[in-house]
Amino acid sequence: MNFQANDKLMNQKEVKEITGLADSTLEQWRLKGKGPKFIKLGRLVRYRTSDVQAYIAGLQGFSSTTEADMAKGV
Repeated sequence: MNFQANDKLMNQKEVKEITGLADSTLEQWRLKGKGPKFIKLGRLVRYRTSDVQAYIAGLQGFSSTTEADMAKGV
């Protein structure tokens, strides 16, 4: 995905507020190559708004917790 002028760069705190995920989850996902795409600016980690939105849009929706558990293989 290409960077566009209106594509804000968000820090981890902003992504955490949008997703409700813990800092440790976002950090572990970066190490494992999971979660929304991110970029590095020197030592800084930033997330493009479009990448976070694309990640959320790509998540599977469920009608019930039973359906969600079945998708996970529980």
